Amino acid sequence: MSGRASGPCEIPDPDHDGEVHFYRTGWRCDAHSPWALKGLPQPVARRAPAIYTYRAAPAADENGTT
Repeated sequence: MSGRASGPCEIPDPDHDGEVHFYRTGWRCDAHSPWALKGLPQPVARRAPAIYTYRAAPAADENGTT
C-alpha cells in the first residue's frame, strides 16, 4: 500500500458512488472498483474499513433549495 495521501477515488470521472477502498490498481470507489468495471456484483467477503464514502447530493426542490 502506498504511504502517500490519496484523494477519495483516483478515477477522474465525476460519477463516484459508495465506499473507497485500496486495490492493486489504487484507491477506488465502489463504482470504479475492479469488480464493478468487470460488471461483477460487490464481493461479500469482509473488507477493510472504507477511507471515504460518497453520498448522493440531496435533490433540490422547485425553488432550487435543498
